[in-house]
Amino acid sequence: MTMSARSDFRYLFGEGFNEPRAWLDRFMEHVYSDDDFICVRDTAGRAVSGLLLSPYSTAFHGAAMPLGYISCVATARDERGKGYMSRAMQLTLNSAAERGMGLAALIPADSHLFYTYSHYGMATVYYVDEQRYTSLHRFAMPDGFAAAVATYPLLERLERAAADGVLHTAAQYAFITDDLAMDGGFVLAATRPDGDAAMAFVDVSGDEALVRYLPATSADAAEAALALVRERVGERRIVVWDRPGDRRVSLRRRGMARIVNADMVLSSLASSYPQLDMVIRLRDPVIAANDGIYILREGECTRVQHTLRRIALDVSVDVATRILFSAPAIGDIFGLPSFRPMLPLMLD
Repeated sequence: MTMSARSDFRYLFGEGFNEPRAWLDRFMEHVYSDDDFICVRDTAGRAVSGLLLSPYSTAFHGAAMPLGYISCVATARDERGKGYMSRAMQLTLNSAAERGMGLAALIPADSHLFYTYSHYGMATVYYVDEQRYTSLHRFAMPDGFAAAVATYPLLERLERAAADGVLHTAAQYAFITDDLAMDGGFVLAATRPDGDAAMAFVDVSGDEALVRYLPATSADAAEAALALVRERVGERRIVVWDRPGDRRVSLRRRGMARIVNADMVLSSLASSYPQLDMVIRLRDPVIAANDGIYILREGECTRVQHTLRRIALDVSVDVATRILFSAPAIGDIFGLPSFRPMLPLMLD
């Protein structure tokens, strides 16, 4: 790592965020990489805007899809409003495709930024089902469950079984648990001899405990983990960010994603569903390489310039992303398999 890149990142991070020095030091040691730092400079060579594009993997219809996670987006205070962040985003999305990532994702730091990021083809596809419980709510420990040691192999098993979100690495898990602990949070696990299990990643602030992530193999396992949370936090209110369900009134938008390599994403989809036989016309004003016609047939995806076949779907990249990452009933309307994805435990 070069000191120049590291110091530029530290400078821009300080311009945009107020994290303690100790936290940033740990982040620089365990998460930051020069390879992930996208930096825009002015004509004098001064760093004026930048962000991180970190490599992750996410489940996608039975396969692991490379995902670029965008974070730490910041512009120098005296250089805002000059288009530098826009340049950084365009560079980042094209870089993600060049680095072999199929998707890009981010969590906007403020609600108004959902609109800002939509200008770059990002679509709001990550939601959580926000459930609130008062101090009067007592979770019952189902028969056969007991507290267990929260470990990375357990998280890995739960995430692979769910097949609907980010697949964290052991190093990422270590940073997540340390980060939680620094703010008084913790991770609990409940298991049963038959393999049923759940984990609860919990932030504690004042009189409220937020369960940020509740991966579980069953509803009983989730209940067992929440029973352990109640035992730990006492009379505090408990808020749970669960997987999005059918209760639209409780859905809270969480993050955004977009396709950055259409050929990779659609080829993976065709491979997982060889019965698909359709033509998609995709429009992408940011990543020119994605603009084109894609034929999904017999387990393969072929990109062509022209076709005599009927185009079944003619959409922009953000609409295509919304369709692929929506409730299955929505995907059925367009003849495409779809699901609601998860983006848990990410730096926001």
